[in-house]
Amino acid sequence: MARWFAALFLLFAALPPVAAAQSFNAQEQAEIRAVVRDYLVRNPDVLREALDALQARNDAQRWDQVRSDPRNFALGPANAAVTIVEFFDYRCPYCHASLEWVERVRRERPDVRVVFVELPILGPSSMEASLASVAAMPQGRYWEFHRALMGFRGDLTPDRIDELARRSGIDVPRMRRAMNEPEITRLLEENRAHAMNYNITGTPGFVINGELIPGFRPDALDARLREAAREARGRREARN
Repeated sequence: MARWFAALFLLFAALPPVAAAQSFNAQEQAEIRAVVRDYLVRNPDVLREALDALQARNDAQRWDQVRSDPRNFALGPANAAVTIVEFFDYRCPYCHASLEWVERVRRERPDVRVVFVELPILGPSSMEASLASVAAMPQGRYWEFHRALMGFRGDLTPDRIDELARRSGIDVPRMRRAMNEPEITRLLEENRAHAMNYNITGTPGFVINGELIPGFRPDALDARLREAAREARGRREARN
């Protein structure tokens, strides 16, 4: 009953006046509002539960969008029980340091999926590197290029980016042409919006099965990874 009242209140409040008028006359609308309002005033936890449920649903939808976007490069099975999403910048020293942790997870946990989300926030050279990396992705050498960019220490000038791409087996003229495609800029803009939704204010930002671990903190990341695996096992056992 409590959930019914809360749901009715939220649904009725969201209805445009025309739609509401098609179902209830003015007196009936006023009576419904009065009944629901009185109930919720006496039982405020009901509304809080409904809002929490709405937030949880929105969080789940946002997580699905981030982890399943085919435009971002990923390693590991698509149906993995645990997914790690890393928001990164190629000029971020902590992102450089985190690459070893990501590679270790990939070696030790081939059942875990890792999604790489480009988030160039440290200036024009960061943007140039991300544009190049995404543009080169169709050539099938993203991982090699990603590791080369992450492993480089110094200024990521256009010439240096081209050199690293060439060493990674990438057709540089083809990459450069693709960097002008608006779809790539649109992806980076959407990645930034996702980062803002997760309150990511710096890089790296790791989201493991929907929970943010800001910065590069190996102990916290390992702990969350174990926790997410336990949660996944629990859901699997509950279904069986």
